[in-house]
Amino acid sequence: MSSVNRIIKKSPSFIKKAYYDLVPFEKRYGKTFYDTFQQLEKSRYFSLQDLQDIQYTKFIKLINHVYNNVPYYRKIMIERDLTPNSFKSVEDINFLPFLTKEIILKNYKDLIAENMKTVKPVEFRTSGSTGNKLVFLGTDDVYKKEAAFVLRAFRDHGATMYDKPSVWLRRYVPKKNEKLWYYDHELRRLYMSAYHLNSNNVLEYVKKIDSNKYHTLVGYPSSIYILACLCEEAKIGLNNIKQIHTASEKMLDVWQEKIKSVFNITPKSHYGMQEKVCFHHQKSQSDFYYENLEYGITEFIEEDNQNTIVGTGFINEYMPFIRYKTSDSAVVNDTKNTLCRILDINGRCDDILISSDGYRLPGVNFYTMMYKIDGVKMFQIRQIDKKNIDFYLVPSESYTEKTILEIKAGLQNRLGNLNINIKLVDNIQRNKNTGKIRCIFNECG
Repeated sequence: MSSVNRIIKKSPSFIKKAYYDLVPFEKRYGKTFYDTFQQLEKSRYFSLQDLQDIQYTKFIKLINHVYNNVPYYRKIMIERDLTPNSFKSVEDINFLPFLTKEIILKNYKDLIAENMKTVKPVEFRTSGSTGNKLVFLGTDDVYKKEAAFVLRAFRDHGATMYDKPSVWLRRYVPKKNEKLWYYDHELRRLYMSAYHLNSNNVLEYVKKIDSNKYHTLVGYPSSIYILACLCEEAKIGLNNIKQIHTASEKMLDVWQEKIKSVFNITPKSHYGMQEKVCFHHQKSQSDFYYENLEYGITEFIEEDNQNTIVGTGFINEYMPFIRYKTSDSAVVNDTKNTLCRILDINGRCDDILISSDGYRLPGVNFYTMMYKIDGVKMFQIRQIDKKNIDFYLVPSESYTEKTILEIKAGLQNRLGNLNINIKLVDNIQRNKNTGKIRCIFNECG
C-alpha cells in the first residue's frame, strides 16, 4: 500500500481525488494503523478488568523488551536484582525509578533499543518551553499507532476525522499572498488559518464552513474561543457544525462557556504529549478524561500540592520511556476502579497575542514554530504593546545566528510587521507554585 500511496501522490489532482474518495483512509495509512484501530474499536466495549488485563500484558511485553534490548533499563534492573519475572502487576512499575528529561539527555544512547538500530528512526521534538529541548527517536509506526488512538477519541463524541470532511482551524499558517484556507483531499480537511481571523473576515470564514455541510470543527481551544467571540460580535453562528474537538492546550472554563453559549456545542478534548507516554480523552457523556490503558500507564505523584502526571508509553519500542515525569499536573478523581481518573489537566495555557493587523492569535502555534528551530534551550515571548515583542532566549549548544533569523522570520510570518527584540539570557524564571515556565504573555491587554 505504501508504494501505491507514493504513486498516487505524484498523480494528477483528479486521480488523487478519485483514489481518496474510493479507498478509506484506514486502509490507505497502512497495516499498523489499520490493525491498531481495529483493536481499539473492539476494546472500547471491554470491561475495566479486561482493559486492565490488556494493559498488564503490554506492560510485561515492555519490561521484557527493555530488559533484553535497552542498556539503560537492563543496567537498572540488574542493579536492583530485578528480572521480568519480578513484575507481578502493573503496580510493580514502582520498582523502577522515575525518568526525567535530564536523565534522558545524559543516557541518550543507552535508551535506544539495540534490536531496533537497523530500523530507520524518526525524530520527535519538544518545544523547550519547560527546560532543555528534547529530541528523541521512534519509528514511523509511532505516528500511525497514535493516530488510531486520536481517531477513537474523535469517534467517542461523534466527531469525524478521516471518513467525512472536517474543518481544522489549526496547523495552517499561510505565507504572504497565500489563501486563508485550502482543502486537503487526502485527509478530507478544510485547513483554515487561525492567525488571520478577525472581525472583517469572520463572515467569509463562516460562509466557507457552512458551504459544504462540515459537521466537525477542530482547533486549539484558544482558536475556537476566538472564533466564538467574533461570531458573537457579528451575531452569527455555525449552521452545520455538530461537534468541536480541541487539543494541544488547556481549555479554560471561560473559553468553554463562551463556545457553548455561541455555538450550543460542548467542545471535547484529548490529552497526550510529544513524549508519547500517556493518552486520555473526553467522551460525549462526560467532561472527565478517559484513560487509554492500551496506550500506556499513567501515575500521579504528589509534589508541591499537585498531582504530577507520570507516564509510561507502550507505542515507542525504539526509545521507550518508563515512568517519565511530565511537566503537567492533574485534578484527580478520588473514585476507585474507574477509567476516568482525571477530572481536569493543568497543562499548557498561554495568552492570546495580537498581530500588527489586529488579529488575535492562539499562543499554542508558537510552540509548533519553536519545535523546528535549533539552538533553543528555553524561550519566552512577551508582547509589550501592539508594536513590540520581547523574545527571551536561553541558547543551547547548537545556537547560531541562523537561530535568530529563523525566530524572527517565524514571528513576523505570524504577527506581521512588529518590532521584535530578541534578548539572550542565562535563565527564565519559573512559576513558584508549579515550577513551570509560562512562555507567552500579552501585556498590552
